[in-house]
Amino acid sequence: MIKTKYFDGVRKAQAEQGPVSAMPPFDIGRLRSKGGIKEWVKGLFFEDARWWLKIVRRWWPTPRLGKFVLVTRDADVREVLERESEFITPYGLEMTEMAGGANFVLGMQDGPDYRKLKKPLLSAFPPDEVEARVRPIAARHAREIMDRASPGFDSIAGLMKVVPARICREYFGMIVDDETEFTDWSIALSSIFFSDPTADKATRELAIVAADRMVKAVDRSIAAIREGSALPDTPLARMVAMMDKGVLTLTEVHSVMLGMISGFAPTNLLAGGNCLDVILSKPEAQQAVRVAIGADDTEALDKAVMEAMRFKPIWIGPWRYASADLRIAAGTKREKLIPQGMTVMPATLSAMFDPDVVERPDEFDPERPRKTYMVYGHGIHVCIGAEVARVQIGECLRAIFAKKDVRRMPGRAGKMTRLGAFPEHLMIDFEREPLERITTQSLVTVVLPIKKGVDLEAIRDRVAELGNPAGAAMQAALDATGIIHFASIAVVETAKADPPTGASEGMIVLEFSGDGDNRQVISALAHHAGPILRPVLEQACYIPPGGDLEELFLEKSIEISPSFGSTAGLVFAGTPGHSVQRIRAEAQLADLVHGIVETPHPADPRGAAGALAEARKKLKEEGNYDWAFRSADSLLERPPGSAWRAIQATLGSPVFAAVLIGLVAVFTWLTYWYVFGPAPGFLRNLLVGGTSLLLTLLGLSLLALAVFGVALLALQRLENRDKRSVESIPLAELADIQKREDRGAQNHLTAVSVMKAGTLRRLALRLAFYVISIAAQKVFRPGYLGTINTIHFARWILLPGTDRLMFFSNYGGSWESYLEDFITKASEGLTGVWSNTEGFPRAKWLFFDGARDGDRFKRWARRQQVPTLFWYSAYPDLNTQRIRINSRIRRGICRASDGEARDWLSLFGSRPRPRISQELVNADAKPVLPPPPEPLESGEIQSIFFNAFGALDYGHLMAFAVPDGLRRDARRRWLEFLTAQTSFGDPIPRVSAMTIGFGPDGLRRLGLDAGAGEEALRRFPNAFLQGMGHPERSRILDDVGESQPAKWRWGASQNPADMIVVCYAKDKKLLATNVAEVKKRAKSAGLSPPVYELPLETKRREQPKAREDGDAKSGSRRPQAIEHFGFADGISQPAVRGTARVNAGAPDANVVAAGEFLFGYRDEHGYYPVSPAVKAGHDPSGILPTLRFRRGADGTTDALHDFGRNGSFLVVRQFEQHVDDFAAYCSFAARTKAKEHDDPSITPDWIAAKMMGRWQDGSSLVRNPEGRPDRPADNAFSYGVEDPQGLRCPFGAHIRRSNPRDSLGDDHAAQVRIGKRHRILRVGRTYETGKGEKGLLFMCLNADIERQYEFMQQTWVSAPSFHGLPREKDPAIGANEGKGRFTIPRWEGSVVLKEMPSFVTTRGGGYFFMPGRSALRYMISRL
Repeated sequence: MIKTKYFDGVRKAQAEQGPVSAMPPFDIGRLRSKGGIKEWVKGLFFEDARWWLKIVRRWWPTPRLGKFVLVTRDADVREVLERESEFITPYGLEMTEMAGGANFVLGMQDGPDYRKLKKPLLSAFPPDEVEARVRPIAARHAREIMDRASPGFDSIAGLMKVVPARICREYFGMIVDDETEFTDWSIALSSIFFSDPTADKATRELAIVAADRMVKAVDRSIAAIREGSALPDTPLARMVAMMDKGVLTLTEVHSVMLGMISGFAPTNLLAGGNCLDVILSKPEAQQAVRVAIGADDTEALDKAVMEAMRFKPIWIGPWRYASADLRIAAGTKREKLIPQGMTVMPATLSAMFDPDVVERPDEFDPERPRKTYMVYGHGIHVCIGAEVARVQIGECLRAIFAKKDVRRMPGRAGKMTRLGAFPEHLMIDFEREPLERITTQSLVTVVLPIKKGVDLEAIRDRVAELGNPAGAAMQAALDATGIIHFASIAVVETAKADPPTGASEGMIVLEFSGDGDNRQVISALAHHAGPILRPVLEQACYIPPGGDLEELFLEKSIEISPSFGSTAGLVFAGTPGHSVQRIRAEAQLADLVHGIVETPHPADPRGAAGALAEARKKLKEEGNYDWAFRSADSLLERPPGSAWRAIQATLGSPVFAAVLIGLVAVFTWLTYWYVFGPAPGFLRNLLVGGTSLLLTLLGLSLLALAVFGVALLALQRLENRDKRSVESIPLAELADIQKREDRGAQNHLTAVSVMKAGTLRRLALRLAFYVISIAAQKVFRPGYLGTINTIHFARWILLPGTDRLMFFSNYGGSWESYLEDFITKASEGLTGVWSNTEGFPRAKWLFFDGARDGDRFKRWARRQQVPTLFWYSAYPDLNTQRIRINSRIRRGICRASDGEARDWLSLFGSRPRPRISQELVNADAKPVLPPPPEPLESGEIQSIFFNAFGALDYGHLMAFAVPDGLRRDARRRWLEFLTAQTSFGDPIPRVSAMTIGFGPDGLRRLGLDAGAGEEALRRFPNAFLQGMGHPERSRILDDVGESQPAKWRWGASQNPADMIVVCYAKDKKLLATNVAEVKKRAKSAGLSPPVYELPLETKRREQPKAREDGDAKSGSRRPQAIEHFGFADGISQPAVRGTARVNAGAPDANVVAAGEFLFGYRDEHGYYPVSPAVKAGHDPSGILPTLRFRRGADGTTDALHDFGRNGSFLVVRQFEQHVDDFAAYCSFAARTKAKEHDDPSITPDWIAAKMMGRWQDGSSLVRNPEGRPDRPADNAFSYGVEDPQGLRCPFGAHIRRSNPRDSLGDDHAAQVRIGKRHRILRVGRTYETGKGEKGLLFMCLNADIERQYEFMQQTWVSAPSFHGLPREKDPAIGANEGKGRFTIPRWEGSVVLKEMPSFVTTRGGGYFFMPGRSALRYMISRL
């Protein structure tokens, strides 16, 4: 028995209706079915009703069930719908109620009221404007949504539900604050009107609340129209005009808008969802849609959509009510009398499949006659919004099927779910375009044996001719592949010799990384580069003339895997999933967008959102960047995993699981039978079996631990017996490597190590490979090795049949910064692998110490390195950080909202606001207690280490060349004089002081000239031995143009300085006396006059005259020391642990271990830096202390005496400062940028402060961003915590580059610890010559020139990509040469300075060893 609510049920519900305030909170989820058998039956009958309608139509065409009649034949359905005055629509009562007193046309019968309302309705919503007005809106939004969509997209919630709401906003003229909420209101209204025949209580409650909110939304929209803030010429605006003319009342406007919205948005959601469901189910339907879209045939698309909707329209049929006793199908066998008061459903779905009228009804045929379709009704109540629906659904489907291979998601996700009668979810999959998808990458290694007797050097020469970087021919060939990221070729000796000739045997190793599987990558390389490689390979290897290189490479390619059953090795990709074409395209996009966002738009009130909109507009105008508006999948943005995932993956691997299960089963069975034995009773046997299993698991675990422990003990015993060396790589070999390094943003490293003998070492190597591999896959963030993100592609491989372990790496940045990353962030991994090779620093328990001992590790690493003979990069100007930033720029173009525009804009010169996990905060909050300081032997240390002689305003630099052949007694007298006059100890000199330093030739010619001396010199680092003026070191320091060593006044090869003496005094007269004495003693020792002299004088800020009232503040303090650009100097100095400054309470973030500056003391990692030493026998008097060489209490040895103890390296550079140019540029930039940005706060002082990072008085931009006067110079601030986006102190500012502190990562405490390894102790001074030249004699102390001063200069100061910045150098001291850029981030964009000149020119300099007192005495003793 079926009974509907019409009309008694409606009237009853209305009578019982309470106020809106009494309704439950609005929750559209109340319409969702509860599941169960009832819902299953409902789905069976109503999800696709054609099967039972076919039966009913054939055998019982007009069935009556209680008060309900179903009409199924086409003719009868049309008759009912055409007799609208007799079969009336039943919606009027509820429509009138919801609108507050006025009915809508869908609830009216034909008559005066109907015609009165329909005329203005059609005037407001004219069907003939739909194409011109609605289609562009629907097309734009549908396309934008699908461009941002990813596979697994929810086509209902993400598209079909969203676009109607946007049409309501942009066409209807409604204010829509929340699209989802707005659509939910319309669904609630539509449900009570068209989908609630039984008067469900929840449906009515939802509709009452929805109607109230919708009416209020209409009223707000009307108010906006009257205020002039709404869109013009919308249907609602037209109705407001009619209302003002008296054509419509406000209640009627409410009625029209509620009716149009509830009849449009939910109906289109229903129709669109059903239509898509049909198309995905019918290949012929999808084919018709694709053909229409491909031909851009809108008419054909509309036909296909209409035909799809025929299979699943919005309803089985509309509701009608018999107003009297009515007869239908008169004169036929189907004639039926329908009593008054019956609810009638004319089943339009059945009618459209009536075989009496429709040919081949079950076939999909878009070319059917238009009259076939009744998907939008029939008669006078045909849907008024049919045209809008047709356009909107068609454009949504056009956007969906513009994707490749659209299909349902597999499983339950691909089935359409409903919220009441309306679709809720339908997940679809599709194939991405090449620039949008994650690409498989292959790291291919091909090993080709070299023919016996072939000269390996000749082959190396042939390979080197290919170029590093790749020569034009190879560059063009590999570029043409479009899939090769990197490629290199190495020639390796195997330690075997050809018996007949005695020539070393070798292998050619080709390593290349590309997109696709191994065969695709090899095929691309062989096809494009084969003709160039063939002559080299035919000369070197066993290749028949004309042989197929592709097949040869496939045959000789090595599968690298950490598993125990394959060739030992490991591969790693730092930009996983990003193809060559995508990386290049995103870089091009980022360059274009850079230019757009850097253009000021001060009049645009939208700020960052305006910049984003402008970028999108310009990209669309370009026409080649459609792909940037489509969503792209990226592994780079995925979060890290966890150790538990790694354990699961290990335990779940088939081999491991099978072995483990087998062992457990066997030992459990043995324990059950031979330990306990079977027992009577099922329960007892179950307990015995369980106990056997537990004992087996425990026993196997203990056995595994015992075996592992014994193996580790054996490894440690071997480790303790292994021999090591701390010598540096020979200078000639180093120069051969260096000339191929640092030619761009990337570098390549090739290293060959020799495995230690023994099976245990091979097993340990495989274990290390596996641990690193599984951690990279399951623990670390994709593309990161630990927290290292500078590697592009890297691999280890144990060459088959040899003991050679090769390492190849393509990385960003310098060699020094790359190794430092490993030392500070992932030393355990390197140690686990390389501790199994000869000469590696002492490891502990396989994974610990080793690489953590940075100085020894880097010396070892350089000795393993061989020149990369040939190297190719597809994008040599990009590092991994820039690739990630470019990917985020592209993602922001596609999907950033206005609210996210600020974070997107921060990618240009700043960075998005960091999101720091609570775990990181907690970890950083835990205090890390430093080791107790070692007592400093202050009397042995030159005094300049303790203070920069700030009380002595005057100084004088003298650089001497030490000739060969000086008499021993002359050298002795000279050294004795220097020892006596040099200032040692921590008391602050108040009258005069002197500091000395020696270059390598100075040391050699003054005493370290043979035997023990040469032995000590060999332990000095190569940076010191090569000297600052060496071509490779000057390239590291970015000494180019006018700063190149060839133009230096002193310190380069044309005018070398073998030692320096710097005198200081409180007045000029005393200084002149001391300088004269030094020159006199030098001359008597046989030294020529100084090759260069430079008078020094501390520049101090001019103080205002004291007031007559005796204001102490104006005249009692010593004037502030400044440099010539006008900024306070010497503020950011580290405090050395063990000195008085630390004892006075320096902040821990600024306290650095003594070993970072002095030899013979522990560094920040607790190790003693490698110090120049001599054998104990060469120091019979015991002048030098014993060498400390190991971490821990046993860190001394009597075998060696420490020549370097208490000494340091003194870096000296003479910088001429172009003060006038600096002031002129700041004025020009301020004037220009203030006008461009319409911002008078941009002044020369502001520009200068942003460039430096401080105001001239020394106060920091971090703590004093507005430059308020009378603020003290401050240094105890944190960039990462206080200014993570560089909005106060720009990322590229001088002081931020010189010492980034915790700025380079969100793990602040770790960044501070890392930064301490790169600190320097500055002790320089200003100068001004009589010719008007002004400058700074930069001097600093450090124990490792490469890791400290050169690292700072190369990786921070001069790095064009520092902190992700685009092609920028230090604005104050960088070699900008008129092409410099500097980005000043601001909240709504950036101020970008361009065409910046160099403000500093290097005029000379050198690296000098500043010895301790004992080292000088030892040199004297040798004379």
